[in-house]
Amino acid sequence: MFEQTIITDDIENGLDRKMLHNLRQRFLLLNEKRLERTRAALVDRQQQFLTLLPLLFHINHPILPGYVSHKTPCGIYQYTPSGDAWRQAKVLSRSVQPVKDLRAPLPALDALFVMGSMGTIAHSDASDLDIWICHQPGLTGEELAELRKKCDLLSEWAGQQLHLEVHFFLMTENSFKSGETASLSKENSGSAQHFLLLDEFYRTAIWLAGKVPLWWFVPAVRETTYEAFTERLLSLRFINPQDVIDFGSLAKIPDNEFVGAGIWHLYKAIDAPYKSVLKLLLLESYVSAREQPPLAISFKQAVYDALPDADALDPYVMIYRHLENYLQNNPVRLQLLRRCFYAKVNKPLTRSANNESWQRQLLQQLVLEWQWEKHHLFVLDGRDQWKAADVLSERSLLVNELANSYRLISGVSKSTMMQAAISHEELAVLGRKLHAAFERKAGKIEWINPGISRDLEEPVLTLLRSEGSEPQHWLLFTGPQQDIQQRLIYKEPIKRARHLMELILWAYCNQILTANTRLDIIDEATWLTPVQRQQLLGTLSSWLPLPLSTPAHDAFRQQAQPERLLLLLNVGIEPQPELFKKGIHLLSERQDALDYSGLHDNLVVSADIIYTNSWHEVICRHFDKDALVNLLSWCLRLRTTTGKLPEISIHCFSSGLGQLIARRMAMLWQDIVTAFYTTEGNSNARYIIETAEGYLLLQAGTQPEVHALKNEEQLLQKLAEPQVTHSPLLIDRNALTEHPLRLITRIAKTADIYLFYRIDADTMTARIFLVDERGSILSYQVPFHNTASLVKPLQQFILSTMQRMAASCTIFQQQKSKLFIFELSAAGKPGVSHPDATLLSSTSAADPLFINIQVTADADSNGNIFYTVYCNQQEFSSLQYGEGIYRAVAAYILQQRLHGERYPCYITDLDLSHCESLMAPQHGLQSSHYLQCKRVIEQALNEALGHL
Repeated sequence: MFEQTIITDDIENGLDRKMLHNLRQRFLLLNEKRLERTRAALVDRQQQFLTLLPLLFHINHPILPGYVSHKTPCGIYQYTPSGDAWRQAKVLSRSVQPVKDLRAPLPALDALFVMGSMGTIAHSDASDLDIWICHQPGLTGEELAELRKKCDLLSEWAGQQLHLEVHFFLMTENSFKSGETASLSKENSGSAQHFLLLDEFYRTAIWLAGKVPLWWFVPAVRETTYEAFTERLLSLRFINPQDVIDFGSLAKIPDNEFVGAGIWHLYKAIDAPYKSVLKLLLLESYVSAREQPPLAISFKQAVYDALPDADALDPYVMIYRHLENYLQNNPVRLQLLRRCFYAKVNKPLTRSANNESWQRQLLQQLVLEWQWEKHHLFVLDGRDQWKAADVLSERSLLVNELANSYRLISGVSKSTMMQAAISHEELAVLGRKLHAAFERKAGKIEWINPGISRDLEEPVLTLLRSEGSEPQHWLLFTGPQQDIQQRLIYKEPIKRARHLMELILWAYCNQILTANTRLDIIDEATWLTPVQRQQLLGTLSSWLPLPLSTPAHDAFRQQAQPERLLLLLNVGIEPQPELFKKGIHLLSERQDALDYSGLHDNLVVSADIIYTNSWHEVICRHFDKDALVNLLSWCLRLRTTTGKLPEISIHCFSSGLGQLIARRMAMLWQDIVTAFYTTEGNSNARYIIETAEGYLLLQAGTQPEVHALKNEEQLLQKLAEPQVTHSPLLIDRNALTEHPLRLITRIAKTADIYLFYRIDADTMTARIFLVDERGSILSYQVPFHNTASLVKPLQQFILSTMQRMAASCTIFQQQKSKLFIFELSAAGKPGVSHPDATLLSSTSAADPLFINIQVTADADSNGNIFYTVYCNQQEFSSLQYGEGIYRAVAAYILQQRLHGERYPCYITDLDLSHCESLMAPQHGLQSSHYLQCKRVIEQALNEALGHL
């Protein structure tokens, strides 16, 4: 074969077609060598598949793999199946018969190529096949669908039958040149890197059948005038246009590709950090010397200069040589480059091999150049057995290098003021993937082993709580507790965390802690028996089986959504420690874990919540102080875009009472979900829980809240507060079992006004409960004289208020509320098997025996409220009487009573329209505002009556 340099750039003075033929032969010679190396790296059946592949796309045979129909586009340009191809086809089906001339008259396919690491020094058993199927541009949508289905069937067949991962990419030469590449996926960077992908293709592609690249025939010196040169080359018929496929020039990689490609390779580093370091360094070198041509041009020039050397032109060796020259003045980064290259090739030279492959021989030559010591090689070759400390150190080096390279690429790109070629959608998706993989945040579990070591499992681990240091935290060591206690000053922990469960979860997720690991704990205040430790680990392994699956690509098109929760209660804690120390388990008829036994203990002392989201992040949160309050507050804020809470699994390992606690919390959770998040529930409702410490009032809505209230008085005050919208009250199954509210909440479910009263004949008092149209509940006690004097003034006032609010175009304009009046009888006290409430008539005229007392309110610029009182049309104004207005009104009332009785007086009407901006500026007045003002004014009037 012609061994001299081939010169074909002087097209104007004519070209020697023999030179073009020799050039083609050189590329095909290198192609055949790479194809031979690819086959050598595959097992027999995989080799047969590679040989058979062009034939499978050349014909449609119902017995051969990938068959869809006889209409599926087929036929490869000028392809004639070899004898080997026919033999492999007959292995699959004896009915397949060779045909002497099987060249399709109108082939639908232009060419087939393999690209990537196949046939390179970095080829391994895990390498996949990326196949480019270049088809004619005129295929219909139906034909393309059939061709895609054929590709999918062949990928599935190769994976199941040959254990070979194969990806097919359909394209035409024009669609590729115009940038219409496939959308971003696991195997394709889409719009992130068009020319960078072309650079990789030209230097790595193995031609299988069909047309050869036109790019082969354009000298490196003519790359900048590619279009003009190829137009002359084809128009003068030096090359038959039908024999070549044109993917375009590679004169220069646009600056706007580097940012997107950098993000892409950072993402790929999640699973393949060593390869990504090489790729990012290559991008960095391109950015730093943009006047230099890309590596594919150097590859082409080498083919023109001499007979191709498959070793020197190996794609990964070329990357290494290029980067070696780039980093020659930076020995630290050069050594890391060599480590990454050695790890990517993954041919341990200190271990014996069944055969001395060309890859090992070539790697040995490189290692000799690097002058690595034997010990260094032994350390690197033992990488698959590295433990956590070594892996953490290696990961730190890799992540720092990845970040440094990306910062340089990003900085240069920003300085050019070029918009990144990657689409906004793909940029957002990649950014979220990087966020999920690398961003640190409190409680998030960091995955430390991205393919560095094969096994991090430790036989013994020790957890130690720090002593005397603030803040208190936990340390994780390898080895038994005896060794740690004796050598603490000499041994560094492999991990620190603020809370015990976070550290256990980290060790489990990184597979340092397994079912075979003994876990020692050094802390007198932590009670976690060996049995409980096994239960805890078993719960983790069943709830979070490892390794985690890769999240769906579409999951990153939106914000991360919580999917599953694991609630672990009282990890390492006994809720009744003094009794536990004595070996006593207290039994009681009071079985509510939130208010247990006569001692009234809340058995939920601490809570650890672990959750996974749609990006497959694993996050741990710990709650100890006010554990139940903080846990519920956090959970209510964890709503997804669907408005539902994620599924939850609840466990407690406390001795004796663990199941009781877990059951109670599971019931509580289900009741909360039913109350707020089901079709039967109401997201604006309030929910009362009774605990040993008092009461919890939960409210979901747009801003979920949990209020801790020490006693019934605080609870009733909170329930009286105004609401934004109708908020019905729900009561937990174990709360307020002896309180009228339980009966009241069963009745008052709609956006109406409910008046309840219960008479206590022994004390001659009455308890009033008023539920207004938004669910606010006012409760107060008043002296009782008779039912008429108790109910009629309230009834008249409420009806008057409803009319006023309807006239002012508030909620009553859209929804007419009704008034319901109930008497709670003595038999209706909660706790009785059949509570009783009697519904009374809610329509009544004003009683002429009662003095008609009307009040209007006004406010000054300082927010002070002034009242004017009208008694039977007699006006009493604060402007006239000042602070003595109530005494003046009381005196007038006494004069109107025949015998000067001092029984209570009641307001029958109240106007607050001028005070709305002061009292309820955001959501407007509701009935409870009127009733609260009524009580204040009535109290002042009745006190004045008592002093006259």
